[in-house]
Amino acid sequence: MNLWFSLGKTMTLAMLAALVVGCEPTSGSGSRMEDDADFVRGKSRLARKDVDGAVLSFRKALANNPGNAAAHFELGLIFYEPSNKKNNYVSACYHFQRHLELQQDSSHAGNIDGFIKVCKKEIAKDIAMAPIPRSEINAIHTMRTQLAKANSEKNNLKSQVEAMRGRLQQAGSTLPEVAAATGSLQPSLNSRGNPRVAPRPNYEVRSSQTRTHTLKAGESLYSLARRYSVSFSALKAANPRLMRNSRDLKPGVTVYIPAKRTQ
Repeated sequence: MNLWFSLGKTMTLAMLAALVVGCEPTSGSGSRMEDDADFVRGKSRLARKDVDGAVLSFRKALANNPGNAAAHFELGLIFYEPSNKKNNYVSACYHFQRHLELQQDSSHAGNIDGFIKVCKKEIAKDIAMAPIPRSEINAIHTMRTQLAKANSEKNNLKSQVEAMRGRLQQAGSTLPEVAAATGSLQPSLNSRGNPRVAPRPNYEVRSSQTRTHTLKAGESLYSLARRYSVSFSALKAANPRLMRNSRDLKPGVTVYIPAKRTQ
């Protein structure tokens, strides 16, 4: 009786040990993944160079078991191959990384590290050499055209201002300040309904006694007032343009010297 009891106990322990060993992940787990029907079908299609069919089968294998590291590895190789019409370095990098995450002791780990580095280099190269969309190119051309037009209008306006300044200097007149004083561009009218014209100050009348002086280096309006024995205020009044823009007061510019009767 004791003998049979001992044999039964021994067999029970042996069966429990077998069950425990069977539950532990072993090196054979990879083979079980490769036994998947869709995985086997994918390998067969790949051998016949049916790349599209192989990709479809390996993806079905992943749908059946998302943890199928072998299917990730095969998809990584397909997308990594440069001569393959399915070449896609982004997808290859993803599947290689998933393979290593699922099977950290993979025998392909050394090669996969090199594959991933190549994938990242190719991805960076594609980003750097990415073509500019046609819409953005058209937008750039439009902006350049508008900028050229604005520069042309600016130069044209500048030429008109310079010409106006030259005419004002020759005529010895100043720009009307009616709008600035009244806040309106409408001129006042006289009793006959005609625009009222303000009389010019006396210093604007260029008589035969009005003199000019070409400014030389080191000279100023103060020195000219002393030289020609005129008051500084009269000299300023005779040259309003120079008083409005001090940058024009430079050697070579013409300075009007008022007659002594205007002081």
